[in-house]
Amino acid sequence: MELILIRHGMTPGNLERRFVGSLDQPLAPQGEALARAVAPTLPPVEHLYVSPLTRCRQTAGLLWEGVERTTVPNLRETDFGPYEGKCHAELQDDPVYRRWLSGELSVGEPIENCNRRAAAALEEIARDCAARGWKRAGVVAHGGLFMSMLSQFGVPRRAYYDWLFENCGGYRAELTADPLTLTVTGAVGKVRE
Repeated sequence: MELILIRHGMTPGNLERRFVGSLDQPLAPQGEALARAVAPTLPPVEHLYVSPLTRCRQTAGLLWEGVERTTVPNLRETDFGPYEGKCHAELQDDPVYRRWLSGELSVGEPIENCNRRAAAALEEIARDCAARGWKRAGVVAHGGLFMSMLSQFGVPRRAYYDWLFENCGGYRAELTADPLTLTVTGAVGKVRE
């Protein structure tokens, strides 16, 4: 089966380069416009799997209007703890923040938790698609969640940050349930410039 993996459109926090994480922000007008522009470029899907956060639910409705969707709680974004809603300029003098950026310590949700959630979400989607006989489904979620998912299960193998998604951008991938694998076949939506 094929999955179309798409990151949500821009939020006000994304436009200000803030750590949005688990904050439940709606799309900014620019995010809505981008989703409308990308929608005609995407292949049709039989079903949608969507993060519970507003920005993903709005994006899904704009990209694939009227398509039935399932909310998957494990598709939510990483929680950045005390850095939620903050931007680099506000934090750059904080020694704990600098240690977090260098990978010395964990602040907020540990990457291992996000990795477990990404794996659980992908397993749930694989089971549901197989049970319903769907050949192509869309997944609308978050950049960090997708980077966790693809760094674990993506082919070709790439490091976490090498799977960075643009807003309303992503990948087509063939999903294999056993072993759990996402073989990336191409880019979709807004691609990195």
